[in-house]
Parts: sequence; C-alpha cells; structure tokens
Amino acid sequence: MNTSYADEKNPRSRPGDTAPAATATATRSALARARTALIWVVLGWTAGMERLDDNSFLTHLRTGRWILDHGVPHSDIYSYTVPGTRWVAQSWLVEVLYAGIAESVGPTGIRVLCGMLGAASAYLAYRLADRAAGGRGRTVVVLVPALYVSSLYWVERPLFVGVLAFLALVWIVEIPDLAAGRRPLIALPVLMWLWVNSHGSFALGFAYLALHLLGRWADGHAPWKDRERRLLQATGLAFAACFLNPYGAGLVLFPVELLTRGEALQYVHEWKSPDFRTLAGMAFAAWIVVFVAVLALARARPTRRDVLVSLPFLLLGLWAMRNAAVASLVGLPIAARLLPAAPPPARRPRLDVALITAVVLLVVPLTRGDLAQPPFDLSKYPVAAMRAVEGQGLLGRRLFTTPAWSGYVIHRYWPRQRVFMDDRFDMYPTAFTVNYWKVRHGDARWRATFERYRVEVVVWETGASLTEILSASPSWRVLYRDRLATVLVRR
Repeated sequence: MNTSYADEKNPRSRPGDTAPAATATATRSALARARTALIWVVLGWTAGMERLDDNSFLTHLRTGRWILDHGVPHSDIYSYTVPGTRWVAQSWLVEVLYAGIAESVGPTGIRVLCGMLGAASAYLAYRLADRAAGGRGRTVVVLVPALYVSSLYWVERPLFVGVLAFLALVWIVEIPDLAAGRRPLIALPVLMWLWVNSHGSFALGFAYLALHLLGRWADGHAPWKDRERRLLQATGLAFAACFLNPYGAGLVLFPVELLTRGEALQYVHEWKSPDFRTLAGMAFAAWIVVFVAVLALARARPTRRDVLVSLPFLLLGLWAMRNAAVASLVGLPIAARLLPAAPPPARRPRLDVALITAVVLLVVPLTRGDLAQPPFDLSKYPVAAMRAVEGQGLLGRRLFTTPAWSGYVIHRYWPRQRVFMDDRFDMYPTAFTVNYWKVRHGDARWRATFERYRVEVVVWETGASLTEILSASPSWRVLYRDRLATVLVRR
C-alpha cells in the first residue's frame, strides 16, 4: 500500500545503494534539508512579524477585549447607524487569543505570534512540496511563486490562521502516512472546529475535501472504500463539530450569507478580481504561469483528481483576490509531484552546518532589534486629526470617516466614540453599504445621507473629492488639516 500520494509518482529509494553510501547520502540530504528548511522558516518568520497596522486587526483586538469582559457579542456595539443589528463575530476565538496575549504580555506578543504563524506556514509549505516531490525535485521553482502569493496575506488578521489551517488540511489529505493523515476521524473534526471559530475561510476547506473525494473517485478510488471512506466519514464528523460554537448554525452559514452581499462586496478591494497591474496581481499571474507550465511540460500527466482540485481554486483566485492566499497552496503539492527528478546537491556537511549557524546568529539580533520597536505602526491613520477632534471636545459626536480609519477609531476611542461604518461588511445592510460607497466617492446624495444620520463631524482624506465638496459648502467648516486627513465640522 502506498504511504503517500507523492509516492505513487516519486519513489524515494533507489535499489542498489550500498548501506554505507546510503547512510552518507542520507546524512548529506538531511543536513541540506535542515538548511533549506531553516531558510524558509526565517523568511516566514520575517514575513509574519511585521509591526501591527491592519485596520481589521484593530477591530478584532477591541472585540477580543469585549469578549473577555462581557462574552461573545450577538449584536452591533460599535456603530451609531445600525446599533443592535445582528452580528456574528466570526473570528471570536482568534480575537480572544489576541486580547489574551495583549493583556498578558503586551501587543508585542501578537507580533511574535504572527511570526510563529509565518514560520510554521513556510515550513509546512516547504516540507509539503519536498514530500510531494519525493525529496528529489527542485521544489524552489514552485515554492517561491506559491509562497509569495500566499504571504501577501500573512498579516495580523484571522485570515492568517485560516491559511495555516488550510495548509494543515492539505497535509492531512496529501500525506496519508502522517500521524494526522492516519487518523482523519480525529484530526479533521479538531482542525475544522478550530477553523470555523477562527475564520470564515473554513468553507474553502470543505470545498477542498469534496473536490478531493470526487477527484479520487474519478481516478478509480470510490469514496466508500479504504482511506477515502475514512476521509468521507471524517468530513461528516467535522461538519457536525462545526455547529459547536456560540452562534450555532449562524456561524456555519456565515460564508453563505456573506456571498449574498455581492453588491456590497464589489467595492471591497480584496473581494475584487486580481488587478494584474498591481504587485499582488502580477504575483498571482506568475504563479498561474508556473503551475500551468509544470503541468504542461511534465512527463507524467496530472491525475483527474489533481485537475479537479486545482482548477476550481485557480478560478476562485481569479474571482476574488483574497482566495489567492490558498489557491496557490492547493496547487503547490500537485506541481511539486510533477517536477522532474534532480540529483541531490553536492554540498559538504560542514558547509551546511556553517550556513545554519550563520543564519541563526544573524536572525537572533535582528529579531531583538525589530521587537524593540513600538508594536503598532499607526502612520496611515488620522492620529493627529482625531486628537484635534478630541481637543475640541467633539468626541462622541456623530462621526463620518472611512472604514479603515473607523478601525483605528474603534481601537483608540471606543466606547466614547462610535462610528458611521467600519469594515464589517458582513453585518451592515447591503443597501446601507452601497449608499455609503457612493457617498464616499462624492455622490450627490451625501447631503441626504448626512441629514438622515445627523452627521456632525467628518474626518476624511485630504484632497479627496468628498473633502473638497464639504470644504466648499457653507454648511461645513475646516477644523484641522494635514497631509493625511482633514477634519470638517457642521456649522
């Protein structure tokens, strides 16, 4: 019986090797892998341990503190426009983790957590590709573009946890001889329960499992036999376990409800199709080119299962850029399996040991210096503008600002200051959100909107169309202005 799907195409042993030669080769190979793994771990650690500046994270951190004090919220607590609206805090488990770390060791601990997530993600991706290639392929060809695309989303948001969970799922499915792969009836329910309470991307995990089982069936492995049967049973148990959460069916159905808000999501950058003129779009395009080239040039044809799994995820990445974070990881072991075999690099063990030591000695002091910096980077937020609002005694008035800046307002000034709207696009009514985006871009209905919600203070981007319109209006006066933000107050 094959011990992994990788072994079906890449046997890892060569008949005829003598014992001493095989031992020496194994030692050199182990050191080479350790050196390569360390490099990937360091890159993942560096990518994850950036200073905290994501606006969604600021809201998640505040929510986590609320949960620790009051329990999981079931209705809106941050806005003055739709207070009491039903709200499913989909990432409540990660929010509690954020708040717990911040309360116990400070926000720098969250940076360390993200660094660990990055290191774990990079290591798992490297080892996954290496195992899929049977340890004999030049996996860097597919690792670099795949991990670069995914790492663009390795920021301090619950999506980061979702990416790591997806990698763990791919390991369970792709490497059957792994401890978790041998016990899917335990591993899958535990993983999916953690995932469903951490981020809505858990739905992509179930989609991956379904596509895998259908693909294996198309290859002649029926889902009611052997390992596929255990995976199918484990998927059913995992789905049942997902209902064990503070919101019941509401949390499980969250991704479905979110997709019904397509009219509102079309304005959100990460829910748009890739713009191939941007760095993220070009990176995803490069991954698609590499993936297709590997499949086209491989001596062996990809299995039906590989095509059935990879193609829908590539299309999901083309539909919404945020899906690219996992689309590249789905194709990583598939492409690695089809890479041509390469001879092991001729490296001396002493050189590998020296390289490993040098990397460690270099990274440790750099990490210490990086952690000595302030944990938050708030340079892109209207810090000075909000201080002006506070200094003029205007906190608590009806404030209108951008969704991203609302995250900072919630983090710094809530509950003294509530917001018009923030980036919880899954909660605000669709018609309300669409109207907001039109006003944001200077639509003439801003007057009716401001009157309806009795907006009194506006903190907006300097030079933006709405700022210029309000500056020219006799009903508004400029209270403060800098390069980033302008504060306008109703006369």
